[in-house]
Amino acid sequence: MVRIVIVSHGGLATALLDSAQMILGEQEGVKAIGLFPGDSPESFQEKIRQALEEFGGEDILLFSDIRSGTPFNAAGTLMQTYRFRHISGVTLGMLLEALSQRDGMGADALGDEIMGIAAMTILDVNTLLE
Repeated sequence: MVRIVIVSHGGLATALLDSAQMILGEQEGVKAIGLFPGDSPESFQEKIRQALEEFGGEDILLFSDIRSGTPFNAAGTLMQTYRFRHISGVTLGMLLEALSQRDGMGADALGDEIMGIAAMTILDVNTLLE
């Protein structure tokens, strides 16, 4: 089973996980880590490192909220030491897909699958209705 780490500014990571669990039920092997005012980049990175260590460093998919933000950068720095798939720009739809499919493939294949459907998780409804 692929383990999932979600990192974000504020409570977004926890809110995404809570919403996903409301839809899919309780999920094991998932960590939500938020960066809050007063957290240093180093202490935040340490929380991510601890999650990676806890998951054993294998078959991990990490979602970050936005490109080039502190959560993205902290995870990016850890990619020099740990092997995991990192996808930035997480949406609830992407997380639901990952949670639903993570038993059937490894982190790299799951990451490829998520990237393949990522564009379908965002929709301009006005354009659709025209």
